[in-house]
Amino acid sequence: MKKKIISIILILSITALLLPGCVFVSRDFRMTRNDIIKELGDVEVETEVQLQIGPGLLSAGKLAVSIADVDDDVRGLLKEIRNVQVGVYKVVNSRDGKIKIPAKISRKLEKKGYEPMVRVKQRDEAVLVMTKMRRNRLEALYVIALDREELVLVEVQGRLGKLIEKAIRDHGFNKGEFGKI
Repeated sequence: MKKKIISIILILSITALLLPGCVFVSRDFRMTRNDIIKELGDVEVETEVQLQIGPGLLSAGKLAVSIADVDDDVRGLLKEIRNVQVGVYKVVNSRDGKIKIPAKISRKLEKKGYEPMVRVKQRDEAVLVMTKMRRNRLEALYVIALDREELVLVEVQGRLGKLIEKAIRDHGFNKGEFGKI
């Protein structure tokens, strides 16, 4: 039985890898990365990780979770995610001076419907978290983190409000408690 489950998971994983849009990041994601690198000037980067977990891989993951004896909470959380893109890039030749995420990047993301949520600016690191809402619902989250050693980009799409609500509820919080803080 165990071999059969492993075989099914392996076949589904390979099939999902061959589906378009499941592994390689989107053109938009690459362009954002390229714009950041270009705006930073003489900085060179090497790709450490760059992948997209699209609908195909997420479906395979959901199937694997349903076959395995995993808690229903994990399945519920996976249901809310539609797409994840991650890029981790090693900064080869860091510049001196203050690290900052170019303003042009946040303006570009704002044109795509993202709004700044959190900005962290320190001498040696910068973080920008942007969110996209649709009909008063959190639809996407974009995180850019930059320091002297790495550039990290993460984009998550789905019903993120429901995802956050489930995570908070599962860890003992409820909406009423947030009003008291």
